[in-house]
Amino acid sequence: MAKNYRLIVEGGLQEVALEENGDGSYRAELGGKSYSLELESVDDNTLFRFWVNGERIPIAISREGMALEVFIGPDRYSAEIERSAGSLTQSGPTIAGEVQLRAPMTGQVTEVLVAAGDQVEEGDPLLVMVAMKMNNEIRSPATGRIIEVSVEAGDAVDQGDLMLVIDTESA
Repeated sequence: MAKNYRLIVEGGLQEVALEENGDGSYRAELGGKSYSLELESVDDNTLFRFWVNGERIPIAISREGMALEVFIGPDRYSAEIERSAGSLTQSGPTIAGEVQLRAPMTGQVTEVLVAAGDQVEEGDPLLVMVAMKMNNEIRSPATGRIIEVSVEAGDAVDQGDLMLVIDTESA
């Protein structure tokens, strides 16, 4: 049975159906096309050997919460797994406790949309940052209360820098 995902890739919504074949390979349905996929981890699950329809493609994936940075050859894509109701599969574990949201990439914060004390729902926009001349809206990975905002508009951040903290216990 296929698992269905909604991905926000470069600002556009994509629906992907993945079905495991049982031998480590997958069948993917994307944009009305079907693909045969094989994925083999090379290290700690960030670098992979990846085959699409038998063609080997170098790929690296970095995941922070529901945000993904995907490097396919020389091309970089930002994606976000969207949790939604209905027939689409809920992916990822429930996030509980204190969540530290860190910069998913190096860039500049252009807008901070929340303040300490604000209640947020999973998926709510928290801030906007520019990286590689693209605006990236950073969304909440969990429902809770903002307990700390470590950045402000105009700040430069490096990948991994703490941007804000969410307390999911006060949701």
